[in-house]
Amino acid sequence: MAKKLFRTKDELWEGYTDLSKSFHLDNNLSKGRSGRKVYLLGRQLKTGNISLYRYSCHDGKRLRESLDSVLRLEVDYNIKRENEEMIRLQVMATNVLNEDLERTESNYTPRIKNNVRLVDYVRKVGDDALAETGNRHSVYAAMWSLRKHIEIFDTDVTFRQVDEDWVRRFIDYLKHDALNLNFTRVNDDDKKKKVKINQNTQHRIIVKLNQVLKMASRGKNRLIASNPMDALDSKEKVSAKPGTREYLDEKEVKILLNTPFKHGKYSIKEAFLFACFTGLRYSDLKRVKMSDFGEDENGRFLKITMQKTRQPLKIFVPQIAFDVLPKVENDSPLFYLPKNDYGNECLRKWCRDARIKKTVTFHVARHTSATILYSSGVPLQVIQKQLGHGKIATTEIYAKMMDSAQVTASKKFDSIFGNDGKKE
Repeated sequence: MAKKLFRTKDELWEGYTDLSKSFHLDNNLSKGRSGRKVYLLGRQLKTGNISLYRYSCHDGKRLRESLDSVLRLEVDYNIKRENEEMIRLQVMATNVLNEDLERTESNYTPRIKNNVRLVDYVRKVGDDALAETGNRHSVYAAMWSLRKHIEIFDTDVTFRQVDEDWVRRFIDYLKHDALNLNFTRVNDDDKKKKVKINQNTQHRIIVKLNQVLKMASRGKNRLIASNPMDALDSKEKVSAKPGTREYLDEKEVKILLNTPFKHGKYSIKEAFLFACFTGLRYSDLKRVKMSDFGEDENGRFLKITMQKTRQPLKIFVPQIAFDVLPKVENDSPLFYLPKNDYGNECLRKWCRDARIKKTVTFHVARHTSATILYSSGVPLQVIQKQLGHGKIATTEIYAKMMDSAQVTASKKFDSIFGNDGKKE
């Protein structure tokens, strides 16, 4: 039987204040205090939603802490699930803090709270990052991926159980059993696939796990005595695969320009070529509208806020990029695109038609833009601005890629001429 949705102001308040003695109405703190030191409180907003904050009293001092958490009126079961998880985590954290404060005032050392589930802590790290930046990419997306793989491998593991052996077994799971979540979570069973995550994805997940365990092992409210990953040898982890940034050269881009491709209603060809000429990410391509373009004395430009970094980006757009733009009505997004993985499948079909044997994804267009600019003599600082990189070190990767490609090209002379060029 489905749980009741709390659709009204009164239902929302009564439904969740009954869950825990640590949760009280803002103007009724005295009710049910029972000697607690820390409370989770709620304040009803004009919208009917409930804003959460934490209240504590220690050594005669009172502290009010905002939590940036809001229980919303439940118009559907997705919101109900979010509310239930939010209140569960906040009540759990409040109870832990209350226990710490009571032990401190009784001259006991606060206990390491290793009965907390690892997935709950990872979720909190991701939610905190989202609340701070509003960005569902970057840290939030990385923590989402880490949490999902932990749930698959060992969903109920607590910090008490996370030791060197557990970390080794989790890494072994990533190496041999972990599947690409983008292919397993689709609703259509016909589109579900068992695709194992690649080496670089394994590396990124392990790096994020290390960051989480490091955070949990520090501070007075630490959840674990030490980071078990510190005891692992570097060979036991997974390193990033070097030199995996694929890109197309000028000749291959021209071939694609002249190779027809249409896949239903999607703008695969137009979007990929536009990305080659501008360096835009897939997440930004999906949002570009004609109203994002402008013109000044220097020429026509595109001005957007990047989805991944939430930073503004202004780039001047060449005429060839305008030439590939599809025509749309009103101010709708210019490119109609599917989810990234399916878009990449369509892209690979087009590349096969063009007889291009490289493994091409939409992100390859970004690499292509950078490498063509660099090989044409454009300064790295200009390329950095064009791609919206926050650090020049990120842009320098493309310079290293080109240097490596040149070395490989020069060695072809040895394979062609053998020992003919050597001195006797």
